[in-house]
Amino acid sequence: MKRISKITINVCFYVLLCFFNSACGQVSWKTHFEDKNVKIQYRLSNCKDKINDTDFSFYVFRFENKTKSKVNVQFDTSQKNSIEKLQDENYNSFILNSLQVREGDCNSIEKELKQFARNNLDDNKTDEFQLIILNIKTYEL
Repeated sequence: MKRISKITINVCFYVLLCFFNSACGQVSWKTHFEDKNVKIQYRLSNCKDKINDTDFSFYVFRFENKTKSKVNVQFDTSQKNSIEKLQDENYNSFILNSLQVREGDCNSIEKELKQFARNNLDDNKTDEFQLIILNIKTYEL
């Protein structure tokens, strides 16, 4: 009888855990670019800073090295309608180690892992940054 109780408790715990993960899970990653070397994904994250009373949305990125070698990833970011005005600050380049995954979040300080999308406290939500990643190049090292 005790054995059935333990099994029942474990099953209930597992079901609750699955429900919690699906109900409270983050927005899934969307693939933006993929080649034989890397997969670049993104998602829009709401980033609240209660200390400074700010509420921003950021595009956060996930870079996955699909090879067993080091890979150099290079790309530019730009806002909609400003493609012709690329500057050095728009350029990103970094190395991913073998099978490494780099994933951004609201606290990321590396510019290649997060891009501003909008200020959520403004009434005018039309100024949203349109995700544009250009000139993507990957080199196996």
